[in-house]
Amino acid sequence: MLVTLSLAALCATSPARAQAAAPRFAEADSEVDDLIAPEEGVSDEGGADQPWCVQGDGIEALTPTVCHYSPTPAERAPDTLVIFLHGLTKLGTTWQWNGQRGLARAAKAHGFEVITPRGRLGAGSSKYADHWNWPSSAEGQNSVEPEVLAEWKAAQELLEKRNGRPFARVWVWGFSAGAYYATSLALRGRVPVAGYAVFAGGGAPKGVERWAKGTRPKPPVYVGYGHKDRARKDPARLGRALRAMGWKSMVVGRPGVGHSMTDAQVREAVAFLQSGKAPRTAPPPKAPARPAGAPKIKKRRG
Repeated sequence: MLVTLSLAALCATSPARAQAAAPRFAEADSEVDDLIAPEEGVSDEGGADQPWCVQGDGIEALTPTVCHYSPTPAERAPDTLVIFLHGLTKLGTTWQWNGQRGLARAAKAHGFEVITPRGRLGAGSSKYADHWNWPSSAEGQNSVEPEVLAEWKAAQELLEKRNGRPFARVWVWGFSAGAYYATSLALRGRVPVAGYAVFAGGGAPKGVERWAKGTRPKPPVYVGYGHKDRARKDPARLGRALRAMGWKSMVVGRPGVGHSMTDAQVREAVAFLQSGKAPRTAPPPKAPARPAGAPKIKKRRG
């Protein structure tokens, strides 16, 4: 499972018109809590916290809480950085390692660098106080969001210094609970990035069409979800809200896909964010060539 601009003003306040009446995802929203599928992973017997970054596969720990992968050496590093926001992850488990390996494969296939920072314990909901999560609630945004965004900014600056040049573009991607927070960042205009992609999550709070119209700029947003996902109604609602606001977006719901992030979704997201247009569908397969000397089959009319 795959679960892929400068951030100099990363912690700056967005325009007052866009921020003044902007609602947050409610901390007590039990419906969202029940849909975002916490990832338990494998835990040791003592339940102690595990290293955030997996060892090996070319993945490095920039800090104990920010992992990094680049498909090339620094002197030939890609010009695009993906900041990937994980789903709910229980303290003491290692589910995030699979996601980091998957993002590394995606980065290698599509030519971008990726960082996978860690959220904060209980940041989004008191129901999951022992899970690494993102500050999608008003309380979380007031208390920990500045330090979360500052951590991303510091990681980006470190990589840019190492590469000897700034990134041409930065994308924020989110999966599950990370998708809800990425959506919140996009709708509030909280960080100056070139685009967003959300997978198996993301939502549009009531009244979003009114207050988010003032958000400037409106970077493109890719929304990918599965029809078998219990959370499917939220990203579908987000897609309708984005269209109502004239927000450049691509929304794809796939039959047979559950609460996951697929290779096909990643390919679509990269193509859309690179071009600003939905990728063309693959042409139908050609009929096999007729062997030499084989008789032609005439089509009958009627």
